[in-house]
Formats: sequence, C-alpha cells, structure tokens
Amino acid sequence: MQTQTRRTTAGVAYDILGSGETTLLLLHGGSGRRQWFDSLASLLSDETRMVRPDMPGHGESPAAPGAYRLEDSAAAVAEVLEHAGVPPCWVVGHSHGAHVGGVLAEDRPDLVAGLVIGDAPMTRGRMLAHMQSAYGMNRSWRTLTTVVSSERDVLDGLLALEVPTPQGTATMADVFGEDHPYVREMAASLFRHDGDFLDAVTQRFTDTYRRLDEGLLGRLGVPVALLRADPAAGGLLTDADVEFIRARVPDVRIAQLHGVGHGLQLQDPEQVARALRHLIADGRAGGPPARS
Repeated sequence: MQTQTRRTTAGVAYDILGSGETTLLLLHGGSGRRQWFDSLASLLSDETRMVRPDMPGHGESPAAPGAYRLEDSAAAVAEVLEHAGVPPCWVVGHSHGAHVGGVLAEDRPDLVAGLVIGDAPMTRGRMLAHMQSAYGMNRSWRTLTTVVSSERDVLDGLLALEVPTPQGTATMADVFGEDHPYVREMAASLFRHDGDFLDAVTQRFTDTYRRLDEGLLGRLGVPVALLRADPAAGGLLTDADVEFIRARVPDVRIAQLHGVGHGLQLQDPEQVARALRHLIADGRAGGPPARS
C-alpha cells in the first residue's frame, strides 16, 4: 500500500489512509511500525479514515532515547493527531499501543472518541510478569537492533531465535517459516528500531509503565472495547485480565478472536477487521456488549 509519509514538527512519521465518517488511530505494538496495519487498512479503507503513526523510535520516526515512557509516546501521538487535523478518533492499540492509547485517552480526551484494547494486559503487575517471561526474547531483539548491515541479516537472526511452543521450544523458522507476515514485519521493524526502547521496557520498566496503574481504565471518559486474541493460539490475556477490565469498565465490549494469537492483524486481518467493525459500531450506538 503506497502512501505519502507526513511528519510532525518533531519528525514523527505518519500517514493517512481511507475515507469514511469514522476516524481510526492505529497504534502498532512495541518494536513494530505502522506497516503492521497494511492488510487491515486495505480491508477498512472504504469505510474508515485511518491515521497510522510510527511511534518514536520505531519505523521512520526518529529515536527518542530516554523518552519512551507511556506519556512520552502519548504526547507524540497527540501531536500527530493535531498535525493531521482529524476529528476525535477511535484509538485501536495493539499491545503496547493500547497502553499508549489509554494514556492518550486520559491526557487528551478531546482527541479520542473511543479505545480498542488489542490483546494487552492493562495492569503494571501483569505487564511485569509478561516482560519477565519474555525477557530473553526482548534482549535477543535488542541485539538484533544493532545489526546495521542489512534487513536480511536481521531476518536470519530472527529466524534462528528459539520460542516456546506447547511441545517445548523451536526456532522461529520452524514455527512460522521465513515468509510468514509476522516474521517479515518483525525483521523490517527491528532493522529500523531504536534498541533503547527495549531497554526502556525491560531495564527501566517501572518508569516506563508508571502510568499503567490500576485506576487508569476507570478514569477514562470514552467507550472502551477489547479485542482478545485466542489464548490457545498465543494470546496474552487471561480470563483474570478480562475480568479486571470488565470490573473497571462494566459496559466494555469484547470480541473474542478464534485461532488468532497476539499478532492479531498480522495473523488474520479479515477476522480482526470484522471484529473492529462490530466493536466500533456498537460503541457508537451504545448497544449491548459485543461477543464474537
């Protein structure tokens, strides 16, 4: 999908796709980039207008070493929306993007019409447990961000990494194969990534996630929806995570994906697109919580 890259005064890169009455802000996950939404954007381009930034230190946006706290990224995203001149939008946050989106919704409610949480635990405690379990992987990614020779070299390094499976461990090559969209996008993203972001979420966790407190969701004044990946396919959210969100947002709308892991739109963009259509339509109408 060919688009023209725009930049804020701080240099944060973004583009705008599609047309329609509803505006979406698509926030990629940590160590990602805006192209993670290419397939999903193609499916939604006739019905929604989409703003896709590369968050600082990701993709084509400049590095921001030492400034990767959730509120730092939320402020950069707010500048994107102001620069783009779009109306209040639904924030679709994938993983880390949901954390940034939640802080954005609290700090700048004038820019946000609703929040879709894309398979992201919404407490510091759960995120700490996840980061501890994924520490080895994140440090391996950190090493790959130092590879400057070629994207192909990053891809080869990524394919050789071992990941947990129900049967034990296997390489990324064995689990996904070289041509899987998730693997290709991760290699492209890591090649363009500021490794200090990975230091921020692992070595400076408390400072980076200080705004992800247990009261955050309850303070938001916008509709909240949840896009839950399939735990059997690698989704992060447990039933306890879902109940935590429901306790703080009793009218949360939930779409349960089937056979789709934490990669969401990188794994099944059609299923994610269908779920988003229902979640956002229900949120605008104030209808009953969605289930799918």
